[in-house]
Amino acid sequence: MKTTVALDASNRILLPRDLRRAAGIPRKQKLLASATPGRIVLEMEAHASGRVIKRGKLKVWTGAVPPTPISEAVEQSRHYTR
Repeated sequence: MKTTVALDASNRILLPRDLRRAAGIPRKQKLLASATPGRIVLEMEAHASGRVIKRGKLKVWTGAVPPTPISEAVEQSRHYTR
């Protein structure tokens, strides 16, 4: 879905309900904003509502699994730093 959004008098952006619904953004969701020349990208902030527990010799995540493509998840884990 594409739509044109105008800035208000205070230079704020209001995302219309139809646009939020099409993107699957729930109410009061925090968004991460990034900017490049001529482009602003909004992404939903990840919810980390689980925890890591130990089951036998394995450590298991108990929360919901994010809908990240496998190749992207592997690449992120390769470059993970604490």
